[in-house]
Amino acid sequence: MNVRIKGHAALALCATALLASALTGIGHAQAIDELMQNATNRANNAWGYLLNAVGFIGGGGLLLGSLFSAYRKHNGMGGNNTGYGKIIAAAVVGTCLLGLTFYERTASTTVFGSKATITGTQQKITFDQ
Repeated sequence: MNVRIKGHAALALCATALLASALTGIGHAQAIDELMQNATNRANNAWGYLLNAVGFIGGGGLLLGSLFSAYRKHNGMGGNNTGYGKIIAAAVVGTCLLGLTFYERTASTTVFGSKATITGTQQKITFDQ
């Protein structure tokens, strides 16, 4: 009996065997829990950095831009097509964006105070004889 295995199937079998032997140390539930904790922490940190960037950079830019536009409009150096309503709206939105991280922190500690945490510890049931 002659058995022939195509080249790409043999390569896939070898890769699967090597990958399975390499992943035996991290293939149990505790290791998967730890990997998921690390991934969740990284995603939460990225979300925090994004909120800070939008809040401080965007809010500061809007606030400074509105102040600069109001100065130029007041002195007659340009900005005649921009009304004071747009300038005030930009200042209000910029101020709200600057306070966004503080609003989020206050809301998360008061309104959403009960958070689920994943610790990765396993519970054991013990029986006394």
